[in-house]
Amino acid sequence: MHLSRIYVSTFPRRGFSKTFPLAATYWAEEGQRVAYITPMPLKSQPAACHDRSNPTVTALKLMRFIYLSDYEALVGQLFKLHTYAAVPSVILIDSLDNYLNFGATKSNDSSTRIAKVCASILHSAKACSRVLKKNVHVCIWSSSNLINNFIRTMYFRNVWHLTEKEDGKMIVVEKFPVGSLLERSYVYHKFEDGMRVLAQILYHSID
Repeated sequence: MHLSRIYVSTFPRRGFSKTFPLAATYWAEEGQRVAYITPMPLKSQPAACHDRSNPTVTALKLMRFIYLSDYEALVGQLFKLHTYAAVPSVILIDSLDNYLNFGATKSNDSSTRIAKVCASILHSAKACSRVLKKNVHVCIWSSSNLINNFIRTMYFRNVWHLTEKEDGKMIVVEKFPVGSLLERSYVYHKFEDGMRVLAQILYHSID
């Protein structure tokens, strides 16, 4: 099984997650069956990237959008993904913080919930991988709960941080592998209509 990546935003604005559906389009265009889990229905098309067009009919048929309102619904659904008639090979979870914060009253509750959700995600991916007999990718969007959280490092080892610079005109995406220095980063220019254009790829020494 291959667990792809977890996205963790160091700039907690919901605007960033509006581009997250583009990940579903990317994987579907690659022929992967996608389960896109979100706490609220998508109300509009995501902001465009310069090298992406609207998904094809074939890609749309490979995408399944699942709207789950709370923590219990999320955990319950994760344990059922591998029983679908069309088992997903890509699991995308948008706005994970909504589920982690829902109904939590104490810090201990929050830590326990984070651990349970992370374990459930990995269990779901493993179950889907066994059924499909192929790699399963997991991609998560979080804007606060998993930042600098030691529980995160127990479950995920491929973390990307997103930050805005120059009054929101530039977005920097930086990869921070666990146990090493910054490896590489991507710089996007953001236009007034929301379109993102890749401007630069930076590679850094990890010596």
